[in-house]
Amino acid sequence: MTGFEPFGGHPENVSWEVARRVSCRSADGLELAVELLPVSFTRVAHSLHKAVERHAPDVVIMLGQSALTDRVKLERVALNLMDSAMGDNDGYKPNEEPIYSGENNALFTTLPIKRLHAAIVEEGIPAKISNSAGVYVCNRLYYEALRMCRCGAMQALFIHLPLYEEQTTTNSEARRMPMADMVKTIEKIINEVTKDE
Repeated sequence: MTGFEPFGGHPENVSWEVARRVSCRSADGLELAVELLPVSFTRVAHSLHKAVERHAPDVVIMLGQSALTDRVKLERVALNLMDSAMGDNDGYKPNEEPIYSGENNALFTTLPIKRLHAAIVEEGIPAKISNSAGVYVCNRLYYEALRMCRCGAMQALFIHLPLYEEQTTTNSEARRMPMADMVKTIEKIINEVTKDE
């Protein structure tokens, strides 16, 4: 499982806060490795490859922060596109650039996203299936992971999370969700994707 470092003026990143809490609570003989990734278009792919080499996972669950969503978003697809006026933590501002020239415009998760969505909703947690992970570093990471999945047995899913209730932000429009609900959501997803292993 991965989370991101802070970015965009936020002193924390909910993705990492949730990931490290889930890692402290994992049980049932599950081997769960958690990695902190850079918010960098150029460095995030290398960091992912190193993490996969270290841990050889069956499933990679990647978490990201979306201050303007009020629910958990299960991302179905990653685009072969990078674009950002704000720039990443390295100051890089790609302008409608492909991640890999000449490769697929989009890649899709092979995990049972509708089943995962139903399992979360059954827990009473607001969630939706999203058909766009954006064009920022989250999408860059997701495309890389799904590209790696095509070369082996690994599967991957990206999940966007709202800010948690106590999280500091300068964004007056930020949406929030209790931390406990997000931790419960990720634990439920982990249980669902590993129960058939």
